[in-house]
Amino acid sequence: MCLYVRSLKLKEGRKIQAILRRGKNRTAIRRAQVILMSAQEMRVREIALQTLLHPEYVRRLIRRFDIEGLRLFEERPGRGRPGEFSDEIKAEIAEIAQCPPSLLRQPYSRWSLDKLQVYLIKTKIVSKISIETLRTILKEQRVSHQRTKTWKESNDPDFEGKKND
Repeated sequence: MCLYVRSLKLKEGRKIQAILRRGKNRTAIRRAQVILMSAQEMRVREIALQTLLHPEYVRRLIRRFDIEGLRLFEERPGRGRPGEFSDEIKAEIAEIAQCPPSLLRQPYSRWSLDKLQVYLIKTKIVSKISIETLRTILKEQRVSHQRTKTWKESNDPDFEGKKND
């Protein structure tokens, strides 16, 4: 028994053609190809060979289109790993990042991401956190972060006099 998509309505056919002609989303374009080929009574194996998709995936797309219709082409939210940190912890991290380190008895004048990471783990606010996650949280909480700059010498000719003042 061959599996074909149900007969397309005029509106559906136009929408699928529009996706094929002007679509920007590769996934939607590939799905539109599958549905249109199936509507032209191509078999699943032939569609899979032409689109370089697995035959089982082609069957799943055809069945989903029969149930969902044009919603098949909309992006659904991904089912990724849930976030590790609650909003309260993120707010606490942002608050610490905005606080001068000297108030928290730290021997620096500014936080670097490395120093902030070590402090958060040492005080057991978090058990572990990567630098990138920390950067993302600070950006999400709208906390600006400047990279710490250090220098050994100054090229200012009056540096010695200014340093002692």
